[in-house]
Amino acid sequence: MGRPVFRRLFCHLSTYRLIWFLAAVMLCRAQVVTQNEKELLNTPASLRCSLQNSEEVLIVTWQKIKAVSPENMVTFSKNHGVVVQPAYKGKINITQLELKNSTITFWNTTLEDEGCYKCLFNTFGSGKISGTACLSLSVQPTVFLQYKFFEDRLNITCSANARPAPVISWKVSGSGIENSTEVLFHPNGTTSVTSVLQVKDPKRQVGKEVVCQVLHLGNVTSVTQTVDKGFWFSVPLLLSIVSLVILLVLISILLYWKRRRNQDRGYLYSKQPWKRDDVCLQSKGQACLLPRKKIRFFKFGVPVL
Repeated sequence: MGRPVFRRLFCHLSTYRLIWFLAAVMLCRAQVVTQNEKELLNTPASLRCSLQNSEEVLIVTWQKIKAVSPENMVTFSKNHGVVVQPAYKGKINITQLELKNSTITFWNTTLEDEGCYKCLFNTFGSGKISGTACLSLSVQPTVFLQYKFFEDRLNITCSANARPAPVISWKVSGSGIENSTEVLFHPNGTTSVTSVLQVKDPKRQVGKEVVCQVLHLGNVTSVTQTVDKGFWFSVPLLLSIVSLVILLVLISILLYWKRRRNQDRGYLYSKQPWKRDDVCLQSKGQACLLPRKKIRFFKFGVPVL
């Protein structure tokens, strides 16, 4: 009779202890007010913690939450002031020098700074009371929209680079359109998404608007472009034009060469009169007639007038 009563009493006590423990944990968490922050990469960022109870705070400690165990970053107290750990010097500091309200500031955020942080208030009466604040880093999207004509199709390309990865959608009319998407991750934490529309009938798309929509962190960026006819070449037409240009160049070179050759001949003709067509040179002294002049005989191969 006594054992069941004892077991029942023990179970009630264990249940009450568990309830009180959970209530104490929730109360401590409720006493610390924090707020998660979203900032741009490579810009300053701040995290704040505020203790709401009336306990006397002796020291405030900021820790980075890691997989193995939290890592101390910086502390503040009335006696020692701000003490930054060597690994974080020049990167962070406590910019609100209060014991119940503490603010930690990152001077220039990097990818390593993204994560969750714990602020510990070491109080005189209640021990350590903590809160958690998380920092998320992002990069605004850069969007490019362009198109290119081919012989049998039209390619419309929209690319966006951001952090976290953006989502691309299209507003385009027409049929016979295929879509392909490529995702590329960069070492700096950004992601490039490229979407390509292949239009089977390019002529029907000329004069129409194409809208690329990029969704990033709940915001939509739209880029609009009108497809102009422009100039695009088919392969046979391009080969014909190239062949014609080569032929014209060869003809120009040939004409220039002939003209230069005639000029060189005229120059030699003016400098060597004995090689003219109206002079008859014979090495054996035979007589010959020259136009407009009478030749009696040759002496030593030279005509004598």
